[in-house]
This record gives sequence, C-alpha cells and structure tokens, in this order.
Amino acid sequence: MKDKSRTDIELTPLKAKIETVFNKRNIDEDCDTIANLLAPYQKAVRELLSQGNFVKAVTVLLEVLESLTYHFVEDEHYNYFDDMYSPDYVCQNMMEKVINAIESGIFPDAELQRLKDGLEKLKHTEAYEDYGVPYALDVWEKFLG
Repeated sequence: MKDKSRTDIELTPLKAKIETVFNKRNIDEDCDTIANLLAPYQKAVRELLSQGNFVKAVTVLLEVLESLTYHFVEDEHYNYFDDMYSPDYVCQNMMEKVINAIESGIFPDAELQRLKDGLEKLKHTEAYEDYGVPYALDVWEKFLG
C-alpha cells in the first residue's frame, strides 16, 4: 500500500523547519536550492553523531527523509531533473555518516531499531516504490546486506 497521507505527521518545531525547505518556491533545476537548504541538516547529523547524540541524529535524518519522500511525489520533483536529484545526494551523505557510526559499534540498540523502523516505513511510499527516492534507502539496504 502506497502511503501519501500526512495525517499522522506531528508537526514538531524541527519538522516545521524542514518543511519550509520543501516550499514550492525552492524548486529549481535539479532541486539544487532544496539541496543547499538541506545542507545544515547534513552538518547537524554529522555533529550530533560526533557528540554521541544519536537520538537527535536519527530524528533529523528520519524527518528529512520523510519530508523529501513526501514532497518528491506531492510537488512532482521528478519533473525538475534528468540525471541528478541534488537533495538525494545530501540525504545519501547523511545516511553514510549514520552507517559509519553504526559500524563503529557505539550506536545504541534502541536508536538502531528506531532507525530501522522509520526506514522500513519509508520503503513503502510511492516515492521509493515508483521512483527509488530517497536513494539513501538503497544505501541502507546495501549496508544491511
């Protein structure tokens, strides 16, 4: 079942800020503006992981991926790029940082499970099933083996 509804989304302050990134005015060729506006979240994930704040790092990653997945379809981002969907590269980098932290052996089991659950939910979205977005989910699947 493809999930396009947003009725179960709690609009936390973080989610509200992330949602502003995906404003339709920010859609341009390759969605570069959106990617640039996501860069601070990429930096935040890296810093949170280095500080051992895995709870917040997982929250930021999942909320960014959730918004990207929704808006990719809802705002038809697929019409704005040929080869490169720039926000996907930002998300892929965030995922790689999280995977590196997991591989280091210091990632808490509870947060690993929350990450797995959140990513599993995203695998059943229209964006992923029909378009393979976000590619970060493919990176995750390869990591899992």
